Amino acid sequence: MSDISRQEGNSTLLLKRILLGMSLVLISVMYSPVITSLFRQWIDDPNYQHGIVIPVVSVFILWKRRRELRKNPDGGYYYTGLLIIFVSALLLVAGTAASELFSSRISFPLLILGSVLFLMGSGIFRIVAFPVLFLVLAVPLPYIIYYRLTFPMQLFSARLSTYILQSTGVSVIRKGNILHLPGYTLEVVAACSGLRSLMTMVTIAVILTIFSGFSKTKNVILVALSIPVAIAANAIRLTVTALGAYTIGPEFADGTIHEISGLIVFAAGLLLLLLCIRILKWIK
Repeated sequence: MSDISRQEGNSTLLLKRILLGMSLVLISVMYSPVITSLFRQWIDDPNYQHGIVIPVVSVFILWKRRRELRKNPDGGYYYTGLLIIFVSALLLVAGTAASELFSSRISFPLLILGSVLFLMGSGIFRIVAFPVLFLVLAVPLPYIIYYRLTFPMQLFSARLSTYILQSTGVSVIRKGNILHLPGYTLEVVAACSGLRSLMTMVTIAVILTIFSGFSKTKNVILVALSIPVAIAANAIRLTVTALGAYTIGPEFADGTIHEISGLIVFAAGLLLLLLCIRILKWIK
């Protein structure tokens, strides 16, 4: 009797895995226009070029957890899975009909999670939830939200840079997002608001939590620290640009330093994040 039950259980598991595989293939085909447009935006939009790395990291996490994924699925969450599938399908239809990219794109990871929960149960769902939800960081914000966040961050970055410059003895007057220095005027434009570095630093912090070996609490703290780290890194870039224009000349700000400014933010932010990791390791 136990052999028969075991065989039935293996057959059920195989059937569920086949159904899940077929579902994922169908989802990929159905979302091919959405994924294609998203990939093009990753390539063309400098604000979201970090999105190319996110699917690779998600696949890597799933590969690391491949042994856990082999365990037998449980049940009891069929209605919850169906509800997530229904909501994600509704988002896809509404987003496509209204030409609203964010809704249709965000429905992709939700549909995957709903399918996993419906077919494989909560145990497998918990294993794949993080790498699948990690894909959300690759979805660009709606433009209405993006521009609502950009201008306040421009003002804050300009204010913070002004404070740092004045602390070093540089004569600077701020009017809104414009810094007036002797012989040079620096405008903190949308690209220099720090929002781009903020999204990049949060993504890097989440990736670092995978390898940190920290508890969940420390991982949350590390991701939270990435926000002031990104702001500080952007302020460092603006301050370096302004100091260079003040001491060397306008060609410093408009030349090579402007071309490698993104690299400066990334390097400064990464160093600060690594410093945060060292501090969190030191704290017991």
